[in-house]
Amino acid sequence: MVSNLRDVPALWPLRGRRLAVVACLDDPAPLEARRSELAAHDAELVVEGTPGELSARLGRPSVTVCDRWLEVVEHAPSLDPDAVLARVRLLDSSCEECPQAGVEWALSGEAW
Repeated sequence: MVSNLRDVPALWPLRGRRLAVVACLDDPAPLEARRSELAAHDAELVVEGTPGELSARLGRPSVTVCDRWLEVVEHAPSLDPDAVLARVRLLDSSCEECPQAGVEWALSGEAW
């Protein structure tokens, strides 16, 4: 499994600034419909509609959620847009420098 996407040049502008949701999907419409909600939580939706570098690395189909440092937080062949948005909300509200941030992740489990 890929642990981070820091070496992907296309994502460098996001590093340290925004969360990333990478969708390697033939039909990204469900996530595209939530683009403004993702943006409201400081997340950028990156769509690779045809197989390319991201698909080769992450698999196709796949949806990957990364933190601001491009660490992979969630990766699956398919993620429900509501689940993606919930994960992004949790990431956006978590303090990356606080020791309890890991506890928040552990406690969130599948309910995030």
